[in-house]
Parts: sequence; structure tokens; C-alpha cells
Amino acid sequence: MPIVDGQYEAKISTTFRSIEDAIKEITNKIERSRRVRISNIPMELLEKLLPLLKGKGVKIILPMKAKASDELRQIGEVAVQKAKIYKDYKGTEANAGSIYFSDRIFGVVWVKDRILEIDAMDYDKCVKCMKNMFDVGWRYSEK
Repeated sequence: MPIVDGQYEAKISTTFRSIEDAIKEITNKIERSRRVRISNIPMELLEKLLPLLKGKGVKIILPMKAKASDELRQIGEVAVQKAKIYKDYKGTEANAGSIYFSDRIFGVVWVKDRILEIDAMDYDKCVKCMKNMFDVGWRYSEK
């Protein structure tokens, strides 16, 4: 943890001002990364990110009942979620998805292709732990 002005300081997360700001941050992060893991995000968002994912080390877990296009299969390894993963979002049952990088995880909360919220986790220990959750999800997904 770095010392700033004589005290320890650590940014642990970000709540974005808007969905558009968050998507812009995600696209910037993809452009600078070599490896990306994606789990249970809306297909509309995934389609928007596809051109940026070309040439990256990519593994994607699609939402339940989603079908992988040929273009998607050419980009990286693809599986389909077999378990229902959701969260109670202000009284609404919403899907909980993630986009994983080596040092940051974006959480995507959505219902029927409508994104309700995107946030980011920056705390290294949590990022490593959450990346391990992707590996577990991958192991139990339909390939």
C-alpha cells in the first residue's frame, strides 16, 4: 500500500457517474490489456466489446441459454453458464456479471439487456480472489 502525504492510501473501488462512463473505462482497459475474462454480461454489451477483444487472451462465460456466434468463438474460448447467478438489486432480481483484468474487476448488474449499474473493484487482494471465482465458474460451465 503506497504512502501519500505521510499516510497509507488505497483506492478500493469506483462507482461510475454513468453507464456510458463505465463502458468507456472498460473499453480503455481492454485496449491496454492482453488478457480478459468475461462472465455473464448482457449480450448487447458483449457485442459492443467484440472488436476490441480480437487478439487478446479471452475466455467468456455467456449468460444461461445464450448462444455463441461464430465470430465470438473465433475471438476466444466460450462457455455457457449452467447456474443462475444473480443479486437482489434494490428489490429486483438482477443478473450479476463481471469483466476481469489482472488488477481490476468491473461488476455489471443487468436485467433483460438493460444495464442497471457498473462498478469496479481495485483492491488487489479482492481482485485476485474474484478472478479465482471466474475459474470456478468456468469449470462448471457448459463448453
